[in-house]
Amino acid sequence: MISIQRLTGRPKEFFGLLEESAHLGAESARALRQMVNRSGDGPPDLTAIVKARRQDKDVYLRLDALLSRVFATPIEREDLAAIGHQLYRLPKTVEKFAERYEIVHEMVKPGELNLALGMLERAADIVVQMVHSLASSKTPLVEIKAMEARISQIDAEAGHLLLNAERSLYLAGTPPLNAIVTKELYDVLGECLDVCGNIGGVLALAVLRNS
Repeated sequence: MISIQRLTGRPKEFFGLLEESAHLGAESARALRQMVNRSGDGPPDLTAIVKARRQDKDVYLRLDALLSRVFATPIEREDLAAIGHQLYRLPKTVEKFAERYEIVHEMVKPGELNLALGMLERAADIVVQMVHSLASSKTPLVEIKAMEARISQIDAEAGHLLLNAERSLYLAGTPPLNAIVTKELYDVLGECLDVCGNIGGVLALAVLRNS
């Protein structure tokens, strides 16, 4: 993908940090689904989600420091910064959802969010594949674009799913507080999926710009 810059731009360090961040994003999505599935047994446990977010913040700061002190980078500096920023947003947004869910979990019907949470986990796993492909530089652009399209499709399907679920909140007899609480959870979960879509977009653009 890159010629002389790749030889001098310490690619293993840069791409290693991006891959670490992508894996932490996938871990946070997986931990979120597991937390919600176990919440019927007692108060939700956010430990794994908080840990992933804190670790990812450390990765993000290390990437930022590396960008500040290394002159030659394996791909455009702006692309590395944009990818790092979007990757960091996923664990952060997942934690935002978890914090709200912890407060109102007793108002959420069992299994209500399982399908959408599974979609988020799938999208986060594809992000891991895309970052690995960027690091290896051996994956053709057409395959990168195909992975981006898969994330976009998951995002769209989840959007329709959440929209249909929201319609039920406005039916007669739904307690107003439950409707407000659930609507906010849907919104933040949709935000998590949008972040995955944004990551896919910046990754595909980075591959295109640097190929």
